[in-house]
Amino acid sequence: MNEPVSRPAIDRTPPTVLLLCLACMTLEGYDVIAFGAALPLLLADTTWNVTVAQAGLLGSLTPVGMLVGAVGAGLLTDRLGRRRLVLLSTAVFSLAMILSGIAPTIAVLAAGRFLVGLGVGGVLPSITALVYEYSGPGRRNINTALTFAGIGIGGAASAVVAGVLGPEYGFRVVFLVGGLAAVVILPAAIVYLPESLIHLRSRGRVDDARRWAARLRLDPAVAETPAPSAESAGRLTILMSAPFRRTTVVFCLMTFASLLTFFGLYTWLPQLMRSAGYELGSALTFLVVLNLGTTVGPLCLAFLADRIGSRPATAVAFLIAAVGVAGMSRPLPGPILYGVVVLAGIGAVGTQILINVFIASRYPIQVRATAIGTALSAGRLGGIVGPVYGALLVSSNLSTVAVFLAFAAPAVVGATLTMAVPRASQIARGASVRPHRTEAP
Repeated sequence: MNEPVSRPAIDRTPPTVLLLCLACMTLEGYDVIAFGAALPLLLADTTWNVTVAQAGLLGSLTPVGMLVGAVGAGLLTDRLGRRRLVLLSTAVFSLAMILSGIAPTIAVLAAGRFLVGLGVGGVLPSITALVYEYSGPGRRNINTALTFAGIGIGGAASAVVAGVLGPEYGFRVVFLVGGLAAVVILPAAIVYLPESLIHLRSRGRVDDARRWAARLRLDPAVAETPAPSAESAGRLTILMSAPFRRTTVVFCLMTFASLLTFFGLYTWLPQLMRSAGYELGSALTFLVVLNLGTTVGPLCLAFLADRIGSRPATAVAFLIAAVGVAGMSRPLPGPILYGVVVLAGIGAVGTQILINVFIASRYPIQVRATAIGTALSAGRLGGIVGPVYGALLVSSNLSTVAVFLAFAAPAVVGATLTMAVPRASQIARGASVRPHRTEAP
């Protein structure tokens, strides 16, 4: 399973890869966060009479689907290729948004939200692996952050649609706009999104690798070097073998903490702000501001990670999320309150962006996508718990301060777990492999 040490490196990132992955992630961000944006409208719809408990369960179905999708993607992306899974997964979650928008009953809406998660769970590991592969060693964190800025852009767009169109057309319009947006993105991705050169070489499709390298104006040598492959069972065995076991478990726990914070906050923030006395428009403004923080802030964290390493940068991101969420519990002046909301967004999304690259830096290339998919699969349990956890807090008799502090606690746990990840040199000595150096140890 040794990885070549001196294989030709990609020294420039093809713009089409970044732009198309950004576009797909924008769709993904819109579709995931749309439920939180539409939730106040859904709760206010007297023809549905959805309770807080039902809303919590509906919110958890998307992470359930993401868990199933991540498991499948982790096993299939190295076998079938990144490109196919990105296209298929994007089509699935976009069609599921349309289903959610036309749902006649809660059961159909629940099915739509589950299928949204199924598609999103498939697209995340594949896009992460594609961006990582098509980036130079000094650009992997920043390029991943640029791509994942789509989460914030899409999430802000869903809040804007809910605020502008929702009062007149109801919650359905939020879902329909997200689903129909794929009509623009998918055709371009079908034509221009490249396949992984590593996947093509490992399957002996060298001619295809050469064609993509030429089309992307890359060094032809990157299409020639053989790439190792591993069967699915072998990849999972490697992840839980002695050199990688502790690393795999810690990454799974970190992702659990990260996604619990993310989904709990994004599902319930507008409703929490309404409970605190804000009107619907103002409450949705907080969701827009939160997403603006996720668009710009993680780029700064990624820039930091490329220079000081993933470990300290990821711990800082977790702590930023905790400070931001806790700060929202205080009666602060408007500009300062918006500032702490931005911090919460930076940390909530920034942690997962950095974790994905952190994972990639700790495993050999033939199990990298499987490692990301495995951590995301375990982490989706946190995403499932997050909305239900939020529903319990919202329906409890706790004070506003206590509710927000309870949302901040998982981020503090995540920062502690980050420092328990073994150094790359420790893993390499135990595994007799040499992972790519993407960070300072």
